[in-house]
Amino acid sequence: MVSGSGWIVHDSIGDVDADEWNNVVVLAGGSAFHSHEWLTAYETAPPAPVFHARHLCHRTDGRLDAVAPFYEVQEDPHYVGYGPDYDFDHPILHTRMLVGHSWYSYFNGICSLVDPAEIVDDLVGTVGEVATDLGVSVFGFPGVPEPDPLGPELERRGFSPVYTEATSGVDFAGTAEAHLATLRSQKFRREFRRLSNKASRSGAHIRTTIESGDVERFAKLVEDVCARHGVATINPPENLYSIFEYLREYVHFVSIWLDDELLGGFVLMHFEDTLYAWIAGLNYNHHKELGTYYALYAQTLELAERLGVKRIEMGRSMYGFKVRMGFHPQPLVSWFSGVGPDGRELVREGIASLEEHCRTRSRIAEAYENNKLEIPEVFAGPPRFAAGGA
Repeated sequence: MVSGSGWIVHDSIGDVDADEWNNVVVLAGGSAFHSHEWLTAYETAPPAPVFHARHLCHRTDGRLDAVAPFYEVQEDPHYVGYGPDYDFDHPILHTRMLVGHSWYSYFNGICSLVDPAEIVDDLVGTVGEVATDLGVSVFGFPGVPEPDPLGPELERRGFSPVYTEATSGVDFAGTAEAHLATLRSQKFRREFRRLSNKASRSGAHIRTTIESGDVERFAKLVEDVCARHGVATINPPENLYSIFEYLREYVHFVSIWLDDELLGGFVLMHFEDTLYAWIAGLNYNHHKELGTYYALYAQTLELAERLGVKRIEMGRSMYGFKVRMGFHPQPLVSWFSGVGPDGRELVREGIASLEEHCRTRSRIAEAYENNKLEIPEVFAGPPRFAAGGA
């Protein structure tokens, strides 16, 4: 048993007992992306350089009661991909930073069994010291759910917020058919049923096992998706093998094939009572003709039904499609602070540029408008946090 109280910094997730770490994650309502297995897979074969891991563990009289994973990275995909997507560039997209999340995760932040107000002062002080020691100019917490109690605490301590992304999900109705019944238009239901069956009517078949060569072929589809967004691939084969090895109790791979040609696939994770769609690969030569993406969504609903999950999370972007399919965006807030005058200036200017070009909230409102659906108040009204701070 580790003794003492306060925040302790670890240089590897392997330095922390898995059961102890995961107990905090589960009791605090954390996601698959906080789990010890996810972080182990990430550190074992990161898809891009991880310069340093710095995991913060808070103990009270030796008992672990809060965890906060941190990594020093550069050209974080939460940001670098926004440049080509939204036709802008800024140094904050490329800068080296210490961030409280792992590559291409969503639902980030800390997992705490203690009121954040009681521990955030020391957390911020410790992370700031680590950032200074590492020589990075920016540190923060990307992709924190807007309702998370961590947000107001960071705001009070001078962190700058920006809405750069959202993730779309739904409280699952229990069966695929029951979910379709919740779609807000009969037209959407007809569209989904027709297009999700196009691939099978054309002779395609579904696989839920991983066979020799599948990982490499799926990695190539992921590379093609990334190329369309103007970024390097986010999941080379060695990273995917690491995910399948360390998260074997949680991970599911659904793929669609026409003869021996891979049309598309989803990697999903079942953690507690939630199914997380994590990464997609798509064969662009056939996806419109065969409705591959609809088929993958149909398979996700069927998997959720078999697993008996209570919620499905479908990840970021593609807001218009996801709203139409009954998955509704939840805003995520990124919180940043700069080290020294230059770092603070980079954060101030960078967040202004991100807010101007990403337009996350207005893009989501447009997704509802374009689907002739009522815009939820969370996107129709003013943001809870003013970009860049008050």
